[in-house]
Amino acid sequence: MSRVGSSDYSGVSRHSAQDPRSSPVAGSCPAEVGEGPSSASPRALSDRELLSRVKDLVSRERAVTLEILIHLNEVERRRLHVGLGYASMFDYCTRHLGYSSSAASRRIQSARCVRNYPEVYALLEKNEVNLVTISLVASILTEANARELLGKIRGESQREVEAVVATYRPPVSMRDRAKPVYVVVSTSNRSQLSGSPGNLTPTAGSEKRPNITASGMAAGPLQPSTETQASRQAGTQPSDDHSAPRLEARFLVQFLASPRFMQKLERAKALLSNRNGELSHEFVLEAALDEFLKGHDPENRMQRRDERRKKGVKNEKPSKSGKNEAAMRDAVFARDKGRCTYIGASGERCAATHHLQIDHVIPFARGGTNRIDNLRLLCERHNKLEAERVLGTSIVRRFRRRE
Repeated sequence: MSRVGSSDYSGVSRHSAQDPRSSPVAGSCPAEVGEGPSSASPRALSDRELLSRVKDLVSRERAVTLEILIHLNEVERRRLHVGLGYASMFDYCTRHLGYSSSAASRRIQSARCVRNYPEVYALLEKNEVNLVTISLVASILTEANARELLGKIRGESQREVEAVVATYRPPVSMRDRAKPVYVVVSTSNRSQLSGSPGNLTPTAGSEKRPNITASGMAAGPLQPSTETQASRQAGTQPSDDHSAPRLEARFLVQFLASPRFMQKLERAKALLSNRNGELSHEFVLEAALDEFLKGHDPENRMQRRDERRKKGVKNEKPSKSGKNEAAMRDAVFARDKGRCTYIGASGERCAATHHLQIDHVIPFARGGTNRIDNLRLLCERHNKLEAERVLGTSIVRRFRRRE
């Protein structure tokens, strides 16, 4: 018997799930999917009948999931998601289809494996692998190792597949991530932790690590302290008790860094410590981010131009066309709020904020101007889509080959 375990053929977000408590009859549930209202409810079934029905439903669910994978491949092949206003298949699956992030990732990765390696479809159909195990090997599966690797994971559990995958990967491999956590801090530590690197004046001792709960997460919903609650009821302000523990929302940030990066980080810490004492990685990196954004964020650049204009100081030199291109780019970025402006057939605006490009609403080659009202922000994919729509796919492809 296969040891695949849970096949993970679920994953649609809670928006499409029915709360059983909302049913008019306590404990009742809809009749079996695909059958009429006369079907017996699960409570009316014998143990043997119930187990048989569950097995049959899972089999049908697996068949439907395989159909979904095939259809997702066709949506991606036709790039229908781009036309609807989604910059990626992940965006389409989460925002349009309602899958959770993990469920969407597993389906997209599995669909692409089915497309590139037809034998994966047969393994999924026989339940010898599932979406979880296929998504685990998706990034290392190649034509050269497909036969061997798929043979190793056939019928194996998730943990066993993870062990197999580890032998194909470098000793250390992790993705960048930022995970919300809560830490327990006192009032004094809280004020020290929230010191802004912008002024570079944290209070003494601010770099002591706050105590973190065993799980790194709050044991329940974040609640105000009892003192704060009592003060609210009495209509008074809570006392400034520095010993009272509080829950502070933070982020646990993880990424791999090169030795060169660490040398720069330690050098920056040493330079900043001349005025601020021992500093955390967070303090130094935030100071560096503040400095970068001060010089590169379009809104900050626009603010400096306004200040120089008020003082009578000339701004950047105009280009040969007589236009201040940097100022125009910044104005477009600020107006569009740093987000792709493409709106798909579904009425959804693209949510992409990375890889943004300035696009001419009326192409420059067709008489369009460089005025701000003819410029807009588009992500790379939707800029390409618009270019193909206006100029034609063949012209765009020839242009990109020259690049």
